[in-house]
Amino acid sequence: MIVGTKFQGDSTRIAKIQHDSYGEALRIIIDFATNKHLKAEQVVDVRTELSDLRDELTSFDHRTLQWLHDSIAAAFRMDYCLNADLFTYATQNSHTLAEIIDLWSDFLRKELVRVFEQYLQFPRLVLIAALYPNPDPKGSDAEDELYRLTKILYPELE
Repeated sequence: MIVGTKFQGDSTRIAKIQHDSYGEALRIIIDFATNKHLKAEQVVDVRTELSDLRDELTSFDHRTLQWLHDSIAAAFRMDYCLNADLFTYATQNSHTLAEIIDLWSDFLRKELVRVFEQYLQFPRLVLIAALYPNPDPKGSDAEDELYRLTKILYPELE
């Protein structure tokens, strides 16, 4: 994760917390995509090359999902820093580090569900990006499509 500000009033404090829990957040994203892909596979009763790679996934290049993660992370900060005013100033923050991580993780899970409801191809794109890393054209195309979707989903972050 790249720590920085994405909007006026952004919290680098929360961004640093998200940075420190980056690996856990990526695991949430991959697990979500894997579970949705598995369910779809069961519905259509078809296995693909992607299914085989998915089942063997033990690690991946985090950079393939960094833009997606960072966009959702900024959406969390925008929602909670500006709308709820929970984290703007550390002196007013009554949440513990663990509570902030829980709030972020809960937001991420809900956001993945919301995105999936709008874009059914989302889990497949996440898996392709992770399983066919750059310079593989399949993975690069999936990353490009995820980038395009994040621009549509989070226009206020531009």
